[in-house]
Amino acid sequence: MIKPLCILFAATAVLFVLCAGCTQPSGGPATPVPTAPPGTPQPTQQMTIVTPATTPTLSFIAGPMPPQYTVDVQVDRNTVAITPTIITTFRGGKGINFVSSMDVIVTRSDGQVVSQSLARPQVNSQVELEGTRGTDRVEVFITLVTGDRYKVYDQALPFRSYN
Repeated sequence: MIKPLCILFAATAVLFVLCAGCTQPSGGPATPVPTAPPGTPQPTQQMTIVTPATTPTLSFIAGPMPPQYTVDVQVDRNTVAITPTIITTFRGGKGINFVSSMDVIVTRSDGQVVSQSLARPQVNSQVELEGTRGTDRVEVFITLVTGDRYKVYDQALPFRSYN
């Protein structure tokens, strides 16, 4: 009885090692990343990118974020003035310490795609992008320090709606 039990434990241990990926060779020595000299301010925002009508195809995980990583974002559309701005505000949440970046992508009704990223967003950090006077699609992605990327917001927002 002891011998089959030992074989079962050994086979299970081997299976766990193989599933964990421990049998693959290492990627080799790491390439050093150049850093700015001390005292040089590091940028925390990327520039706004305007491209033709193709939506970026960066992969993301479909489905809700795991509960321990959840964060909230708020998207507001300026419908009062003639300026069709879209403001996305990072509101924080349980997973605030695990957020690596917030990416906002606006697919405008005129076909342009405008995006902006915030590295390590803090509570009330904002991204303001120029929309159109039509209906613009807003997508917000959160990238965690684990490298996982989640879509947390995806809505088509009209400039004005008369309901």
